Amino acid sequence: MRREVAPQQINTAGDAATLLAVQNGDLHVHQRIGTHFIDELSYGAVAVAANELPSRLLNAGNRVVDFTGRRQELADLSAWRDGEAAMAVRLVHGGAGQGKTRLAHRFAELAHAGGWITVRARHSRDAVVQPVEVAAGTALVAQKPLLVLVDYAERWPLSDLLALLLDRRLHTGRALRVLLLARPLGTWWDALTHRLSETLGVHADSTELAPAQTGSPEVFEVARRCFARVLGIPVPAHPAPQVEGSFLTVHMAALAHVLAVRHGEEPPTDPAQLSAYLLSRERNHWQSMYDNDRRVESPPPVLGRAVYVAALIRSLDYASALPVLKAVAVVDGVSDAGRVLEDHAMCYPPHDPDTVLEPLYPDRLAEDFVALQTPGHDVEGFRADPWAKGALGALLAHDARSAATALPMLVEAARRWPHLATNQLVPVLRERPELAVRAGSAALSAIAGAPAMPLDVLAAIESAFPPEPPADLHAGIAAVTERLARELAGSTNDPVRVGALALKLGWRLVESGRIRDGIDLLAEAVAIARRLGVESGAAHAAQLEVALRSLGRACIRAGDWVRATDTLGEAVGLWNDSGTGMTPPAEDVAACLADLSLALWRQGRDTASLSTRHRAIAQLRRLVLIDGRHRLTLIRVLVQQAEQLRRADRLQGALAAVDEALALLQAMADSAGEGLEVDFAAVLLGRAKTLHSFGLLPEAAFAASSAVAVFQRLAGVNVYYDTDLAHAHQAHADVLAAQSQWRKALDAQAEALAIHRRLARTSAERHELDLIQTLIKFARLCRDAGMQSEPALRSLAEAIKRAHAPRFQKARDRIVQAACAIGADILDADGRHAEADAMRGRAGRPAEWPSRPSPPGTRPDRDEELRIAEWVVRVTPREARAYLEVLPVQEIAHVLVVIDPQVGWFDHMFLNFDPARQVAILRCIVRDDALPDNHGMTECLVRRFESADDEELVLILSEATPANGAAILDHVQKSGVRSATRRMAHARIRSTLRRLGPRLRP
Repeated sequence: MRREVAPQQINTAGDAATLLAVQNGDLHVHQRIGTHFIDELSYGAVAVAANELPSRLLNAGNRVVDFTGRRQELADLSAWRDGEAAMAVRLVHGGAGQGKTRLAHRFAELAHAGGWITVRARHSRDAVVQPVEVAAGTALVAQKPLLVLVDYAERWPLSDLLALLLDRRLHTGRALRVLLLARPLGTWWDALTHRLSETLGVHADSTELAPAQTGSPEVFEVARRCFARVLGIPVPAHPAPQVEGSFLTVHMAALAHVLAVRHGEEPPTDPAQLSAYLLSRERNHWQSMYDNDRRVESPPPVLGRAVYVAALIRSLDYASALPVLKAVAVVDGVSDAGRVLEDHAMCYPPHDPDTVLEPLYPDRLAEDFVALQTPGHDVEGFRADPWAKGALGALLAHDARSAATALPMLVEAARRWPHLATNQLVPVLRERPELAVRAGSAALSAIAGAPAMPLDVLAAIESAFPPEPPADLHAGIAAVTERLARELAGSTNDPVRVGALALKLGWRLVESGRIRDGIDLLAEAVAIARRLGVESGAAHAAQLEVALRSLGRACIRAGDWVRATDTLGEAVGLWNDSGTGMTPPAEDVAACLADLSLALWRQGRDTASLSTRHRAIAQLRRLVLIDGRHRLTLIRVLVQQAEQLRRADRLQGALAAVDEALALLQAMADSAGEGLEVDFAAVLLGRAKTLHSFGLLPEAAFAASSAVAVFQRLAGVNVYYDTDLAHAHQAHADVLAAQSQWRKALDAQAEALAIHRRLARTSAERHELDLIQTLIKFARLCRDAGMQSEPALRSLAEAIKRAHAPRFQKARDRIVQAACAIGADILDADGRHAEADAMRGRAGRPAEWPSRPSPPGTRPDRDEELRIAEWVVRVTPREARAYLEVLPVQEIAHVLVVIDPQVGWFDHMFLNFDPARQVAILRCIVRDDALPDNHGMTECLVRRFESADDEELVLILSEATPANGAAILDHVQKSGVRSATRRMAHARIRSTLRRLGPRLRP
């Protein structure tokens, strides 16, 4: 395991090699090539020099132009901000120059005036962060609500953006609102919303910033007046021209109008000429700086090249910027590069004093400068620099960061400047497609969305995808694949190719977070492979097997356990089919068996699940002997096996599995040592629960407290681990209670309760049921300890109140009964017997339960049977089970036969019976004379028999009457199931019935 870190700095590895530290009171997240840090927004007046530099006058951050309009958008954002949720995330997206940044800053200013802390988060491409050792523990917020602005969100690697949203220091206040700003709404957003929902249960929303309702003449007049004020000249009296376009376009036109009037020139109106006119003013500024006592030593052409580089790669630290200027031939030596950097900083002072190469703002102006600097445009009055012809290729090849920053910006600029695509992007990517992959997901998504990108270039980029891409690439890979699939859709009728394309795109959509879209395509791939198999037999078995495995894995991610079981089971059946003669690679076999065992477990089919996972574990053990990379997979499968065995009270097997996992982790720690905290804590937690079940309480307490310690370190910087920490506290409380260490147990239980409260505020839909259960556990512990009766009763009252939410309708009666029973015991212990009796009355059976007038031990008459059956079939499976479990097994069996249930309803109802009672009920059902006329019940029986082991199957079917045995046999023979696994199970049922035939009960 990793060593303990110094106490003065939090420094913890996370899921994606995340390293978190605090520097000067700000939180910095170091990860791969990127970092982020958070600083507070300011709203004071910004001093802008009274010169004619358009990049300063147009920069939204300098607030030269008064905010105008957008009343409805501000009202919508305010309503979102003031909602009840503890955390909310919203994306505002729209084209360049629509005013996203200005709107967000105005909204933040209003929020600040209303008592919110308002900050912005920036990625390392906009700032430099050096990790240092400082005192830890300073939260960004205490009790005030917090608003975080994130501009250019689409440019962040997914893991970095997710790390920001899960940053513990953002979640310490009363409420958290994160407002993301981006141009495109694409696969990156699908991936982020999926991951955010998966980790916290938070459903982020998005809104497109439409063109402003305020007319362009009004916007023009406001902007013209503000520019004239800053420049210290009278407002021009000329009438406002008619300008179409975004807010920024109108502002650019207003600035050009003021400058043109000042110099006696004719202002341009064409968008390209407008950019050229304003950027010429930038060039004039460099020239004056060069001519005016040589305030800068670099001539304007050289400064122009530095501005070009800064526009594409954005701010860098000094040491990183030097080799970039040399790589693209802006300068020859280090001394020359240093002089150019100093001169560039003189013209464009960096926002962050630790950086150089501050880019032009706004982005639209920077994009237009790159386009005008590059040969190939036809704009008069702005001479291109031939140097730019080769600069792009050199810049993209320099390092991953340069490519990741430059490519999305170039693609966006190419939408307005076609020569950038024709002369620059397409030739470079055609020759070196791996540069696009190296640039990351944002670049891939931008390239996929570029209409000018040819099909052959996209195909070349796809061929450069790594075989096992990191998660941060999934969204971009899906975007490129989807574009290729769309382009190729009408070009082939070959079913093999169409099926392969559906398979590839389907899985890539699943990996990018578009689970449902991916499942639909994978189902199509399976259907195509089936048709091919009918026509060609074994020739296409491999294609069908891969499609089935992929669909099954996708269903696992979607939580569709029944479909996952059928699909993966059919894939496994193909391995045993002598007609196909195919077996996938060993690691795929192990993964498929592990997934299948999980799906079976989630359906309550424990016997089949354990035996399937045993096969997976055996396969993984063989793989580990060959390749140690499979150890972590084996560890996680062993932890699952241990938990399932523990719940089945097979404690020796559970302890053996968890100890094997622990030994593997220790072996990995000797060679790796990093990034294993989560798995180590999970193994410790499983070991604590198993030792507790064994009654080895001191060892269990040590394991539980160790798990708590690890999860506390992880949760201290990332709220994703809060749920794990709560479970660890709960396990620790259970062990301490078993040792009669009541005060310590209550403290641990209170910690779990506090975490579940926070989680329920973040997402009631995801976490409120856990909170209700923890409230009841707290009260139960108080009752057992004979302590804190009033807090316990308040907890029970809260649990009952929360249980009345509509989403808990199915579980409500069970929750209320449990809470009231515990509350009655507490009241009795306090001598409040009348209140206890009243509470026990609330804990009784639901009022709508049918009474049973027949004496216990006697079979009800037919009318009573029908009345009970009619009631049972109308209620939820859980309510039906709660009623039936108090009846004798013979009566339960007969009621079930009479109602002839559907398989899904029966499975949900039946799973909660004790396994021994399940067998007893099934033995009674196969003796019931009414079974042959009830095909639904017969199908339910057969589905249960499919997952039974041989001993259990014989035990049940040996009780069947000849008529019922014949009915079951007939049903199996006519079922026509497709899944190979189910076909094998049916063959086993048929064989058992035929073997038992002479011994079936008359």
